[in-house]
Amino acid sequence: MKPNKTMAIAALITLTISCTKAPLTAPINTVAPAQELAVNKPPAHSIGERFGGGVIIYLNSNGSHGIIADTVDLPATTWYNGVYTITGVTATNIGSGKSNTRMIISLQGKPGNYAALECARSARSGFTDWFLPSKDELNALYLNKDKVGSFSFGFYWSSSEIHDSSLFTWAQYFYSGVPFGSSKGVNGFVRAVRSF
Repeated sequence: MKPNKTMAIAALITLTISCTKAPLTAPINTVAPAQELAVNKPPAHSIGERFGGGVIIYLNSNGSHGIIADTVDLPATTWYNGVYTITGVTATNIGSGKSNTRMIISLQGKPGNYAALECARSARSGFTDWFLPSKDELNALYLNKDKVGSFSFGFYWSSSEIHDSSLFTWAQYFYSGVPFGSSKGVNGFVRAVRSF
């Protein structure tokens, strides 16, 4: 028996309708939302990275800003410029070393050789914005001393004066990590840092 032409057309229409009614799948979105990109994006920098004339010893929460330590000591020297005075430069937190250094120099003057001035005069690795680290910045330096290297056996100066003291400022032993109040008139080691 020969198939009927009408039946063939009906079958073709049914097939076409059933194909067009099939559910379409949504295209796959290959672009991640901005929030996912931010979460999965690696930090801009890392602790121990050689960058900006030295080695990174501290980073903010997103890794875009931090503190860089020089890789060598400046000449060992005193903290003060020959006269015991209260400078009032007592900020200890990370981020205060630069302003501490400026204040120390403005109060003690530019002639002479003392820790804050040695840092400010440094042009190591082509940078001229080095400063004496605050107490907490110095501790970050100690915690990462193996990544930075070339430290002397003894204590290093911070830019943080002990509150209301004309005689003492914060320093830290780099063989033990112990911070202590040192007389401003003795020679201590100096390691400059800079921020980015």
